[in-house]
Amino acid sequence: MTTRTAAALASASVALLAVLAGCGGTGSDQETGTIRTESLPAPERELPPVQPVAAADCPYLSVAEAAEAGAASVTEVRIDESIDPAACFFYGTDGSVILTTTVYTVDSAERARELVAESAPEDTAEEATADGGWVGARTGGAAGALVVLSRDDQLLAVQTVNEEAGPAQQVAELVGPRLAE
Repeated sequence: MTTRTAAALASASVALLAVLAGCGGTGSDQETGTIRTESLPAPERELPPVQPVAAADCPYLSVAEAAEAGAASVTEVRIDESIDPAACFFYGTDGSVILTTTVYTVDSAERARELVAESAPEDTAEEATADGGWVGARTGGAAGALVVLSRDDQLLAVQTVNEEAGPAQQVAELVGPRLAE
């Protein structure tokens, strides 16, 4: 389950519990509650979704650097400039995304650290850092690898299809200092 999904489910659960709390009686057998029939408002996403919408070079990571870090043969790069800096998507020879880099700005440094902990829980992750003050964690497995780091109110997420977190860590070590400048 992704962090966004978990956050949305948690928000919906709280809202649902609040609605359900209003449905119960006060103990009298004669009282009945009301059932809300309109749908609940969708919780606002904390982190905007990013999509590979435009073919362009990644502003902070070259194709050669991505390949050297273990992203294999990159055949295409697409970006999403709806966030600053742009989210970058690197595609492999089979046409699927093999590496993504995304930088988010959140409400506070504390929230950025919380999102790192939610994305890469201590019991399944290793500590990770990158020059420029980036601190966080990394995980790897059959579903791919994730390095997620925070610095002040920013969050850097690097995802690869590699089972080992090493290539994602290498990318984070290249990108982190560039973003801190």
